[in-house]
Amino acid sequence: MRKGWRPLLSLFLLGCLPAVHAAPLHLQCEQAAPGPAEAKRIARLANGVVKRDGKHALSVHTAGGTLRLVDKPPHDEPLSGVHYTFCDRRDGFILIAVDDETLGTGLLVNEASGQASRVGHDILFSPDRRAYLATEQPDGMDGARWKIHAVDGTLSWSGYSFIPREGKESEFTASLDTPAWTDTGEFTAMAQCVGPSETRWKVKLIKAKGSWQWLPKRQCPRP
Repeated sequence: MRKGWRPLLSLFLLGCLPAVHAAPLHLQCEQAAPGPAEAKRIARLANGVVKRDGKHALSVHTAGGTLRLVDKPPHDEPLSGVHYTFCDRRDGFILIAVDDETLGTGLLVNEASGQASRVGHDILFSPDRRAYLATEQPDGMDGARWKIHAVDGTLSWSGYSFIPREGKESEFTASLDTPAWTDTGEFTAMAQCVGPSETRWKVKLIKAKGSWQWLPKRQCPRP
């Protein structure tokens, strides 16, 4: 590793506990709206744990207590109000979709502690379960907002699923997809130039010269 580079994992190490590797843990939202599909997901994944108390209310039962989520009106206008839908439950975590006006995000609930963190609608844990990537989708944005949290919900990094053009944050030179964690807790993605070249390569999020950067860099021609 080049001098001065610090992998993302260092932000999440808690004491001197050894890393425990597990199967990838991925929670995500599909068809996030109350109705038959949600009822089937609750029955299959969270029977007795998550309950829809009405068209606009959900209850989530955890060891730390019951979390009651009530939608906020207006209910029948697009991109308005706040609405909750059960999405997924795996390995002690529950994911609730949150449609908050122009933002598609999610609530991650820890069943053991009852802690609920509003982080994103798609959650990808690192192999040691000490950190996770959360994805949010602001309405109208080309690309998504990516955020990396420690397992207690503390935000460690926030960015977007694209690489901005140097000196022009409003433009981006490459899109990012296929986010993933390495076995050692580093965060990677696939980059692809925007424009005629469509060059594609693997990048890693690394702290260099005091800021987080996607490396290695490549020159992409302007579209």
